[in-house]
Amino acid sequence: MNFPKTASDVKHEILLSSDKSKEFGDLRIRQLIHILSEVEPEVIVEGVVQIFENGGRTDRYSQEQEFAGKILETINPKSCKDLKEVLLRVLKNWDKSVEQLPFWLRDNYGIGKLEETFAKLDLNEIEAGKLNTIRWWLHMNKTSA
Repeated sequence: MNFPKTASDVKHEILLSSDKSKEFGDLRIRQLIHILSEVEPEVIVEGVVQIFENGGRTDRYSQEQEFAGKILETINPKSCKDLKEVLLRVLKNWDKSVEQLPFWLRDNYGIGKLEETFAKLDLNEIEAGKLNTIRWWLHMNKTSA
């Protein structure tokens, strides 16, 4: 495993961890999480956002996002990225079963900022449905997922 220096490196290591998960289980992602504790938080966040943004490869879609979510949950990297930009990048392809993303958004930005930003978004039907799922995960309203 290489020490990730860029967001692309982080993304690459997550994809490799997913590829090797049948052989090694979650060992590689646990090792990556340990290494990532030494990486700049913004680099981690960007690499993880790229995983959610790209939707993953069809055969590993959920696994890749689960690993990205595990990184968010374990490291809880802080970010100053614009919340609206992050949401617009991830909503289209985010796997709604990966609950770590909504909880990281809440922990990083706060409920007030989430509500404020949600109100400003112009979303298509798929994105709006996923936004409702984020609200559901965070108990922000009674809309069902």
